[in-house]
Amino acid sequence: MKNAQLARWTAILAATLVLFLLFFYLLFPTGKIDAVVARVLTRQGLTLSPAVHKTLLPGLAWDNLLLSSEQGPLLSCRRLQVRPLLLPLLVGRAVVSGKAVVGKGHLYVRYALNGKAALDLDADGIALADIPFFSSVLNAKAAGNLWSQGTLQRGANGLSGDLRLEVKQLGFSGVKLGAFPLPDAAGMKTQGMIRVSGGKARLESFTLAGDGIYMRLSGDLPTGADAAATPLNMSLEIMPKPEFLEKQKLVFMLLARFMTSPGVYTVPIRGTLLKPVII
Repeated sequence: MKNAQLARWTAILAATLVLFLLFFYLLFPTGKIDAVVARVLTRQGLTLSPAVHKTLLPGLAWDNLLLSSEQGPLLSCRRLQVRPLLLPLLVGRAVVSGKAVVGKGHLYVRYALNGKAALDLDADGIALADIPFFSSVLNAKAAGNLWSQGTLQRGANGLSGDLRLEVKQLGFSGVKLGAFPLPDAAGMKTQGMIRVSGGKARLESFTLAGDGIYMRLSGDLPTGADAAATPLNMSLEIMPKPEFLEKQKLVFMLLARFMTSPGVYTVPIRGTLLKPVII
C-alpha cells in the first residue's frame, strides 16, 4: 500500500515538474536568449545569425546558422538544435543535448550540468571544405572529413577526459599564419587527441603524415566563453623529406629561422584562434 502511494506521489511530482517546464518554455521570450548570446560573442568580435526559434519539443534551434567575425564567416551549419532532456530530471540530473548538421556531416553533444558524467561527443563526416574558417582566417583551401569521439568526466579538480580526432584524406594549400606560409600538402593521414585535465585542454601530438612530409601539432587549446580571444600557445613540427623540400623550397627558405636540427622545423604558433601568427 505504501509503495503504491509513493509511486503515485512520484508520478504526480514528475508530471507537475514537466508541466512547469513546458509552461516556462512557452512563456520565455527567445529575444532574451539572443541578447545573452550576442553579449558573449560581441566581446570577442563575433556575430551569430539568424535569430533563435523554439522547436516543437522543448528546445531551441538555429536554421542556416552563420558565425562570423570581422574577417568573414567562420562556421556555418544547416541546423543547430539544443534541448533539455526531461527524463534525467526525474533523477536529479540536468542534461542538455545538442545536434549540428554541417553539410553532410553531423555533430552530437550531450552535456550534463551536474553529476560525474559531464560530456559525450560524436562527430563524423564534417567536410573541412564546408567550414569557412579556413578560407576567411587562414586564406587557405582545405579538404578532408573530420571525425571525433570522446567523453569528459567531472571531478573535484574540474573536467577531465579525452577527445580523439581524425581527418580523413586531409589536404590544404595556401595556409598563411601572419607573414609566414606553410607548405601545401594533400592526402595526409592524421590522428590525434585532445586531453582535458583540471578543466584545461591540450592538443596532444596531432600528427599529419603525407607523401614526403611529416608534421606534428601540439599545444594548449583555448576554452571557455572567451576562447576566440585567448592567446594561443602551440607548436608545429615540420619534417620534410629532401624531395618535398625541393618542390617547395621557397616556403622552407622563409621558415629557415625555425630550423632546430637538420630537416626539422619547429614553428611557434601564437596570436589567437581568429588571428594565428608565427613569430
